Amino acid sequence: MWANSVLAVLLAPAMASAAILPEALGDFEPKDIGPWLPPDKAIFAEFGFEEGERVRYVTPDQRSVEISAARFEDPTGAFAAFQWLQPAEASDSAYGQRARQSGDRTLIQFGNYLVEMRGAEPVDEHVEVMLAFLPRIQMSADPPVLEYVPLENLVPNSQRHVLGPVTLEKLAPEIPPSVAAFRLGAEAQYAHYQSAAGDLRMLLFSYPTPQIARAQLEEFEKLPGVISKRAGPLVAAVVASPSADEAERLLAKVRYRAEITLHHRNLTRSETLWTLLTDIIILSLILAALMIVGGVLVASTRVLATRYAPQSMFANPEDSGIVRLDIDGRR
Repeated sequence: MWANSVLAVLLAPAMASAAILPEALGDFEPKDIGPWLPPDKAIFAEFGFEEGERVRYVTPDQRSVEISAARFEDPTGAFAAFQWLQPAEASDSAYGQRARQSGDRTLIQFGNYLVEMRGAEPVDEHVEVMLAFLPRIQMSADPPVLEYVPLENLVPNSQRHVLGPVTLEKLAPEIPPSVAAFRLGAEAQYAHYQSAAGDLRMLLFSYPTPQIARAQLEEFEKLPGVISKRAGPLVAAVVASPSADEAERLLAKVRYRAEITLHHRNLTRSETLWTLLTDIIILSLILAALMIVGGVLVASTRVLATRYAPQSMFANPEDSGIVRLDIDGRR
């Protein structure tokens, strides 16, 4: 019994530091606290899930909200989890980096966190404060591949971010993981599109270099029922298309735009010939002026000291006159 008490005391700071959600949310007080477990452990492990917490908050007038917060290794994993759990029918909300709201359910992605609220919605300011004080928060830009996903005829809320073979098998089993080559640093964005011939499923793979994408395109072209295209470091693949023509029209919308940033270095004054010569002339004139002024000051000091303070160290010595050889007198 004594050992258990000591262990509880030792573990108390660690348990307190492991808390994710705040102790209060405005008028909402915590009533039920527990861990949050992902709905699909294999997929969320691929997303980099670390830990989660679930808290049910209740106000004095019995309004309640259940908030779950899950932390991931990086914001990309949280973004993938956000897209995986987002409702099919939802509207945008103003929380965090991105948020979707459907009925009394709000799903929020903020950095490397995924937050879900169900029930009575707290005051916006309290939610923003909660997000701002999440422990070990990380912020980064969105995955670059999102910039190249065609938006025309895109089915709302159909996109999913793919980070590994488990997610790929759930969404597009027609593409083997060996062809996707996640080991080479690939990521993909999955999306549904509407067309005259039926729904189209496209995956847009992003590779570190165009050379890797070119090599993997050859593997994609060997797959039956897959129509693919390369654009820079991107490989777009339409799987099980009801129409080859519609697949080609969709692939034609994938355009990679290389962004080259030229580093323009401003020349220094010493690297411009005319400015360099000008600086040399100005410096020479300044030195000459300093020499003249210095000579005048020394001479003036000597003259004044000789006249008014002949015994001072600044005065000319008595025998400091001109030395005469008196050659004429020696004849």
